[in-house]
Amino acid sequence: MKQMKWSPEMALGVESLDLAHQALMAQMLHLGDADDDALDDGFVLLVKHLERDFREEEDLMESIDYPVIKSHREQHARVLGALHAVAPGDRAAAREALGLLPLWFQVHLSTQDAALAMALNLAAA
Repeated sequence: MKQMKWSPEMALGVESLDLAHQALMAQMLHLGDADDDALDDGFVLLVKHLERDFREEEDLMESIDYPVIKSHREQHARVLGALHAVAPGDRAAAREALGLLPLWFQVHLSTQDAALAMALNLAAA
């Protein structure tokens, strides 16, 4: 798994998003180093974590009537769909998904989530 650690430059200026992203990155790092037994339960927990975080982001988008909510939701759904396709106990598929997740996360953070943060900051002003 590509090692990816939180850095202050990744902060978007919306505390709830930044804290969620930081926790997700820590969880991905921990899971990337997990042995096979820890991977099984850890992968399930990671998916649940993402489901919760994505729901919270989508609630924020709804609260400001975010104009591009549909495309942002579609990105979330694609990732969750791919993660849900990993069969329980399929450690090779889980590790492959964990290897791809950081790249997706970097792109999503710097595009979709950055735009959302800007909209949230403007709505709060």
